[in-house]
Amino acid sequence: MSPAALALVLVSVCMHAGWNVLGKRNAPSLSSFTLAYGAGGAVMLPLVLLGPSLTALPSAFWGWLALSGLCQMLYMGGLAWAYARGDVSVLYPIARALPVVLVPLVSIVLLGSRVLDRWDGLGMVLVVAGALCLPLSHPQARRISTYLTPAMGFALLAAAGTVGYSLIDKQALALMQGAGHSGLTAGAVFMVLQALMTLSWSVPLLALLPAERRRLPALRQQGLTMLVVTGLMMTCTYGLVLIAMALTKEVSYVVALRQLSIPVGVLMGVLWLKEPASRAKAIGTLVMLAGLVLVAL
Repeated sequence: MSPAALALVLVSVCMHAGWNVLGKRNAPSLSSFTLAYGAGGAVMLPLVLLGPSLTALPSAFWGWLALSGLCQMLYMGGLAWAYARGDVSVLYPIARALPVVLVPLVSIVLLGSRVLDRWDGLGMVLVVAGALCLPLSHPQARRISTYLTPAMGFALLAAAGTVGYSLIDKQALALMQGAGHSGLTAGAVFMVLQALMTLSWSVPLLALLPAERRRLPALRQQGLTMLVVTGLMMTCTYGLVLIAMALTKEVSYVVALRQLSIPVGVLMGVLWLKEPASRAKAIGTLVMLAGLVLVAL
């Protein structure tokens, strides 16, 4: 991974953990996450003028974009519904860690990727093992039922969404670069288009879900400023990752390094949201860090 891509991912890490903790603090819901994401995309709409015209993009690009927006909506819904039922310092790491294993496996099966070596594999196993330690805050939690909860199920949905958009976005960015975009303009334009596509998928779903419709008055009370600030964090953090993807040959490395947000998220959850601290969280976080070092180096 190039130094520029590494720096972009590290900045993204801090912003990503920040908006997740902020979302948990302000009553998480699919409506709050997707409307904020769409608002961030709308504010940054002028960025679509960067690089070649949108009409120069091939038709296949728009299909990938639609699929990416769907996966982003599933990811945000999974996160929001998980956070409404549990602690960020447990669920956020799990949702972030599982794609470290799933993305390379899907890449190998579907895309023919063969860049990963045994040290990458060991690092990824450590990341997942550390994530599985996080819920074990007391002896009574050391059973399989600890993981068979609605909150864990929604965290898995968020992980599946991450796998989907990570692999899809790499294909979309390649098409944009083939049409004349640089890595910088491709990432900037795509992050705006993806935010708007995610919003277009979520609006019909919000209309169908009574629980989400009931959350809308609370969003109005929080104010447009909070919505836009959160949305800008959401769009910019993934925009930086998109640019890093465009500068990197192996998407699995980018996805793995992004997991540095895991210890950051755990610390924010414990220190800012006053969630319970435990030895299991500390051990799990350290094990994940060891895995991340193996992957990054």
